[in-house]
Amino acid sequence: MLFVSFDFLLFIIPVLLLAWALANVAALRVLFLIAASYFFYMAGPHTDPIQPPWYFVGLLFLSTVLDFVCSHRIAARRPAQEAGDAGARRACNAWLGVSLVGNLGLLGYFKYTNFFLGAFGDIAAALGVEVVVPHLRLLLPIGISFYTFQTLSYTIDVWRGRLTPEPSFRRFALFVVFFPQLVAGPIVRAHEFLPQLHRPPQLSAANMSQGMYRILCGVLKKAVLGDFIAAQFTDAVFAAPDTYTSLEILLALYAFTLQLYADFSGYSDIAIGVALLLGYTIPENFDRPYQAQNLGEFWRRWHMTLSTWLRDYVFFPLGGSRGSPARVYFNLWLTMFLVGMWHGASWNFIIYSNVHALAMLFNRWNRGRRRSEPITLTSSAPWVVGVLLLSAAVFGLGVDVLHLEAGTAGGLAGFAAAMFVIVAWLPETKAWWNVALHVALTFHFTVLSRVFFRADDLETSRAMIAGLLRFDAHGVRPGLLSPLAWALLIGGIAYHMTPKRWVEAHGYKLFRALPGPVIGLLFAAAALAVHLLLSGGPRANIYFQF
Repeated sequence: MLFVSFDFLLFIIPVLLLAWALANVAALRVLFLIAASYFFYMAGPHTDPIQPPWYFVGLLFLSTVLDFVCSHRIAARRPAQEAGDAGARRACNAWLGVSLVGNLGLLGYFKYTNFFLGAFGDIAAALGVEVVVPHLRLLLPIGISFYTFQTLSYTIDVWRGRLTPEPSFRRFALFVVFFPQLVAGPIVRAHEFLPQLHRPPQLSAANMSQGMYRILCGVLKKAVLGDFIAAQFTDAVFAAPDTYTSLEILLALYAFTLQLYADFSGYSDIAIGVALLLGYTIPENFDRPYQAQNLGEFWRRWHMTLSTWLRDYVFFPLGGSRGSPARVYFNLWLTMFLVGMWHGASWNFIIYSNVHALAMLFNRWNRGRRRSEPITLTSSAPWVVGVLLLSAAVFGLGVDVLHLEAGTAGGLAGFAAAMFVIVAWLPETKAWWNVALHVALTFHFTVLSRVFFRADDLETSRAMIAGLLRFDAHGVRPGLLSPLAWALLIGGIAYHMTPKRWVEAHGYKLFRALPGPVIGLLFAAAALAVHLLLSGGPRANIYFQF
């Protein structure tokens, strides 16, 4: 079910009324919210791409039972393990393995099987071997990447001894399937949510007004800044990039960068708001990511619950920042590679993952080195070698993978080398112009790398990059974007660059001061705007496909 739809309005009003009517009957309230969450999941939207059938809810139930059982089996053997019983330790590890294999096995089968089969065929063809590779007709269950990580973190925390397993299956089931964040996050940890189920929910005016405000902001982000811009401009450019000028392609990348943020953060805003209306809090997922001054800061602000999940359950277990520099860089590369690959299974995401992973390695090196050392002939030699290696790698990517012409690939390599030198030699100070320059460089790295995130295949990525590097100087054709689309694109990016307190403090303060009827009119106006702008109906959230 889509948040921005009339169906959801018909769903949420009775759910809120009944949930609060059962506020003093904890067991029935939890069971009711579980039933509502399963209904929400099964009432999938009729959108493109085709959504999986309702009975995929069985996978959700299977994941719930699997981790509930595994966590209790681990906890039952923990006292013996702590007493030094080697058999108990092996049993705990075995039950953790069952959880990992079961959850990641399902995720891998539905999400990555066809990619690995296709990759095997591509590699064989590159080696001159003809093979017939099957393509399975698999539909990705909505939200599987989110709820898999959520339940896995619970079992891992029990295995680590940091969490006592929840004795009530119904409370644990609600933690897994809580509908506001079930299909597209935020990814909630057990210690953040389960304790709330052990306390009576409190109906407060502050939570109600904050929840309504977050929902209103989320709806406007998702429908106006996300769906409308995509329908008016972005989708058309990515569908046929060869028919657009260099500046129009660049403009489409700006538009998609705004669309992706508005779509996902808008969903998170609505999820947080709905949870507040039900009396619960879930974690924030975005913190003005395009204001980041470097890529490390960007990933600490973007999809924060995924970034912290992979930090805690991949980066730290690998050793984190301990060990030799080579080991630390490997840990960081693998973590960031998995961040990228979590989003999708294709050659585009292989490239996207490595671009961000290698940029994160560069960011760590650049921030850790001594910038005050004078540049000498000896000290400049590694710089020259590094720039040449980077240029060669990007040129090889352009020619061998993207099949760009040599001149175009050379232009791409030269651009990458120039950006490397600029970012590496640019000092970091508190001066406003320096901060603005770092933000602009990080933002444009994000914008340009979105080519691989959005393009349907490598051929589309090639066409987009080739179009960007044509530098045809034809500009933007009159009438390509309506005045409203221009206003939303420019205004949306400008809004994102405003200080956070303007919206979260001053904007919310104004909202709270409004009388109830005025707030009702605001929601009615938002609903009318969505209806008028999205004549083709609401769109599925981009992250549903992940």
